[in-house]
Amino acid sequence: MSYVDITKNRRYVEIFKKLVEMYVETGEAVGSRALSKSLPTPLSPATIRNVMADLEDLGILCAEHTSAGRKPTEEGWRFFVNTLIETADLSDLEKDTLLSATRNAVGESIESTLEKATSILSELSNCVSLIMVPTVNSSVKYIDFVLLGPGRAIVVIVNENGVVENRLIEVPPDVSWSELNRATRYINTKFTGVTLEEIRNKIQAEVDFQNDGIDKLTKCVIEEGLGYSVPENANNVIVKGQSNLIEQSSEIADFGDLLRKLDEKKTLKSILDKSIEAQGVQIFIGAETDMFKLSGCSIIVSPYKNARKNIVGAIGVIGPSRMRYSRVVTLVDYTAKLLGSIV
Repeated sequence: MSYVDITKNRRYVEIFKKLVEMYVETGEAVGSRALSKSLPTPLSPATIRNVMADLEDLGILCAEHTSAGRKPTEEGWRFFVNTLIETADLSDLEKDTLLSATRNAVGESIESTLEKATSILSELSNCVSLIMVPTVNSSVKYIDFVLLGPGRAIVVIVNENGVVENRLIEVPPDVSWSELNRATRYINTKFTGVTLEEIRNKIQAEVDFQNDGIDKLTKCVIEEGLGYSVPENANNVIVKGQSNLIEQSSEIADFGDLLRKLDEKKTLKSILDKSIEAQGVQIFIGAETDMFKLSGCSIIVSPYKNARKNIVGAIGVIGPSRMRYSRVVTLVDYTAKLLGSIV
């Protein structure tokens, strides 16, 4: 018997799908008698045992001992997500929650907004969530200072990748629109095509702003607008919701090792990099990645794009292999698409 034979056999598909559903719900190995009571099509426990034995021989089910119920193996999970997974619908509340988290509020950095979205994704999935933050320290294409009112202004930073960041800053109450306009002209004339860090360093190195056509007030505005910390590189990874795995730690072969790996940004980045190379949502199960070998974990990850439809990062969820794949896939995919409106 092969995987193709299973997909063509309605009885086998029905039994396997129901077993997966029950195992996801309870975390307990599923027996033939329990399945017999739950299947829409009446089947005897003996018939179900024969089917389960065939599925075990194929390697997609396993049992801890002879008389125990069965549960999916890693190969079983892979078979399920490749052939039997169905798309789940998110509730209006879930959509609204994610939408509100991905609205880049005035004055918030992109990183801050992405951090909120990642936290919400972790809460909704009850798993660990992670995101690769797009660079805001690549070469700057344009910077604009906009006066909001006495003592308040917005700095709009557009980098070469089309990533836009809005920063709300405090300025001296006597700063005028013309002085902010002077700061805009000064930066865009002298520093287009270099990074924010390079701009800050060059401005700090200026010995006499007065000789360069810039006064102390304008210098103050520029330093305030560009003085925020930025990610060191485009590979900054935010991780949220590690505590969600504590109650599921018994399902993870080496929970301590997983927690250590969640702190290794380089390892997480390599996983996210793989998703950027492909299109759409990807699912890695157990030993399919070096990170999760023998850990009993899976990762669902998707690239996300900026407003110009360029891939600039990746977002994903890490949880035990026993997760609601259809729902989590939908959550990750929906969030990834929303991110296109803020980066």
